[in-house]
Amino acid sequence: MTEKKNDTVEIDLGKLLRLYLRHWWVIVLSILVVGGAALLYTANFITPLYRAEVTVYVSNSNNNNAQQQSDYITGSNLTASQQLVSTYINIIRSDTVLEKVAASTGMDITAEEIREMMSTEQVEDTEFFNVYITDPDPEAAAHIANTIAEVAPGEITNFIEGSSTKIVDYAKVPEKPSSPSISRNTIIGALIGAILSVAFLTIRDMMDVRIKSEEDLAEISSLPVLGRIPEFTQEKKWKQAGGGAGYGVKGGQDV
Repeated sequence: MTEKKNDTVEIDLGKLLRLYLRHWWVIVLSILVVGGAALLYTANFITPLYRAEVTVYVSNSNNNNAQQQSDYITGSNLTASQQLVSTYINIIRSDTVLEKVAASTGMDITAEEIREMMSTEQVEDTEFFNVYITDPDPEAAAHIANTIAEVAPGEITNFIEGSSTKIVDYAKVPEKPSSPSISRNTIIGALIGAILSVAFLTIRDMMDVRIKSEEDLAEISSLPVLGRIPEFTQEKKWKQAGGGAGYGVKGGQDV
């Protein structure tokens, strides 16, 4: 399937495509085997994880008077609130806050363990951000997330004066796992199976140095083909009693 000219190797894509079509069953079998293995492994050996979510609103003002607070809703204040988001996230992830969260949960859990199961994300460059808790127990994930929502605002106010946070959405007990994705892992496994089978067929064909056709001879020599030696195979001509045996021509070899 390759031609070597001027110390360079040229790959005949047409021949490779015909090779893949002839051995389509190898590719399909690899897709089914590897994809099925990925499905079974994901479904039986990977622990499903559930993610609970809390949404927090950041304000750079702690003024509770509606009339006075309307004076603060300006472009500069919104920008300041957006810039405060990263600061608030770092405060929530601090040992000071998480140790109080761990104590308030009533669970046998440490601040470091909460930090490992926690992730945060600002919502599209706005003054909102989400706090996620991921755990194999969906009820525990929701409980820890809501405990953070109860403890964190007061702690943030102690660190940053003149600002405030509000909980927009409290966590609900997740009904479906967030990971692993069985369908995604199955598709990835099927793709890996296809790639491996195609690579195997390609490498095996490139390492096959046997001469099979006139084209193969032309690739290694400029001498003309003088003739073909047919390959004779004995086959039965007659199935009924008394039938004779004959000889048929099957293929041939170039000389």
